[in-house]
Amino acid sequence: MNFLCARLFGVTAPQPWGWAVQVRNTPVLNLQRPPHEDVLGAYVAVCAGEYDMGMREWMKLHAGVLPPPPADLLTGAVVAVGRVTSVSLWPDGRESRWYVGPVGLWLEDVQVLPVPVACGLGPADCLWELPSATLGQVRAAYAAVTHAHDARWRAYEALAAGHGGREPSTLKGRVLKKCACKRALTKCPSCRAWRCTAPTCPPHACAQGVSREGTAVGADEGVSSSKGWTPKEER
Repeated sequence: MNFLCARLFGVTAPQPWGWAVQVRNTPVLNLQRPPHEDVLGAYVAVCAGEYDMGMREWMKLHAGVLPPPPADLLTGAVVAVGRVTSVSLWPDGRESRWYVGPVGLWLEDVQVLPVPVACGLGPADCLWELPSATLGQVRAAYAAVTHAHDARWRAYEALAAGHGGREPSTLKGRVLKKCACKRALTKCPSCRAWRCTAPTCPPHACAQGVSREGTAVGADEGVSSSKGWTPKEER
């Protein structure tokens, strides 16, 4: 569903839970009252509420996460937007240490707004309607983030296409220089240029008539060097 056409609700997430959504530590928002059935596929603007020190201690004890202190986290603003993929009622729902119910709002495609949008906080126990001015600002900020993300992917795909598709999956494949015949290239001991030793490929350039000292010889006369090396005749 196009974000500009999808429904967008506000949801108050006390800090540091709002921060946990931002950094994708938690995939769920816990509410007290279930939303309407048509919330699936809709988006929620996560508004950071007042800092709750008890919640901070809970995260340290049960989630193994140490949130930033109150002075480092913003409140009273939309900090992220996510898409609602499912709703669960306690005790049913997904297994997650972050799900405490009684209602779980599960999010995907969470995008952090680079510039939070200031807003008045709605009820903490349910979804609520955003003021029209705030709604427009949040939609514009989210669209800018997704457009920038898409532009990065297009640039990456263009770069990959310029290198013949996907990069090799192994370090060996990325490091080796290969001939058009797919054989690995090696360096010539005389001129140190890359060469292919496959019998089906053209002979290396310095073996066709130029010695390391620059003396020209006939292509079928071999190559002489200061070390007295000459290529073996083909049989």
